[in-house]
Amino acid sequence: MGRKRFYAGAILVSCMLTLCGCNLKQEDDKASILVSNDAMSSYEMTTAQKGKIQKTKVLVANYQQVRSENLSFQVNGRRLEGVYVSMGDTVEKGDLLAEVYCDDEKKELANLEYQMKTQEMKIEHLQVQKELELTQLSRKKGTMSATEYEASVAAVEDKYRVQTEDLEDAIYVERMQYDELYWFVEGCKIYATMDGTITYLRDTGSGFVSWGGNKVLTISDSAECAFLCDDVEYASYFTVGDTYVFETSNGIEYETVLTEVDEEEKIMRFELTIPQYNMTLGQRVLYSLVLDEKEDALSIPKNAVYYAGDKAYVYYFDEEGNRQIKSITVGLQADSRVEVLEGLTEGEEVILR
Repeated sequence: MGRKRFYAGAILVSCMLTLCGCNLKQEDDKASILVSNDAMSSYEMTTAQKGKIQKTKVLVANYQQVRSENLSFQVNGRRLEGVYVSMGDTVEKGDLLAEVYCDDEKKELANLEYQMKTQEMKIEHLQVQKELELTQLSRKKGTMSATEYEASVAAVEDKYRVQTEDLEDAIYVERMQYDELYWFVEGCKIYATMDGTITYLRDTGSGFVSWGGNKVLTISDSAECAFLCDDVEYASYFTVGDTYVFETSNGIEYETVLTEVDEEEKIMRFELTIPQYNMTLGQRVLYSLVLDEKEDALSIPKNAVYYAGDKAYVYYFDEEGNRQIKSITVGLQADSRVEVLEGLTEGEEVILR
């Protein structure tokens, strides 16, 4: 598109004069300003051409498990006690995967559990004692008036009711303490929330300290996979249900259908229209998305255009071989070319950088 041409000429004005001249306001955007030209210098030239130009964006997608969950500890400032899985391990829902130290809380939990069981046993013992006293009282019923008997029964029941209520109140308080402590201890552990494979494992060296919400593990379900793309800001260029062809770096094409756009997770999900059972997880594919295009647009290469603020200009040679400057009005900034709206005509030559 460009070619080498040689131009020679005398230096017409000094560099200082040239710089001053560049700041002069042009009465006509198409007017030329004379610029100094180095003798015997060579320049690569290009021409303004009409044709189709495009502005594209290459999107990257990776073949991954569709369903995955990030897991973390829910407590802060605790040292790691152990991680019980490795990358690639298969796990089942409910498996203990990792935990941090909470020995004091575990001991307190066990102590509260013991106290509650003890209180419950005391309540059972009081019930037995009450029944025994009432049985003994019933044997003396014949020697007592009905009023005396009823009063004695009420006294026995009141005595054991008060003792039982005191024990039940203690159990209630201990139960609240136990529940709060239990969930704290559970927050010190990470359990598998689904069946799957460990696809991420954080580096948990000797200096690891837990921080609530920081990802430690990721479990993914390898039974269902798709191409996942995180360029969700371009989702408006796609339509759920339409087919799109992705391509590997070595030219292998995969036809997919867009099945989901998850704005919250910032993921677009493209599923293969034809299953590929030998597809490798992590396979990287590309999609060239056309953001804008113009048909039959007059354009020149990007590296032939210069800018001064919001004004664009090019360099060219006049009939005497002198390098000069010309203002242009640009339109679409395509991938490698710039649309020229005013200032050049088709076939007109300008200097490349």
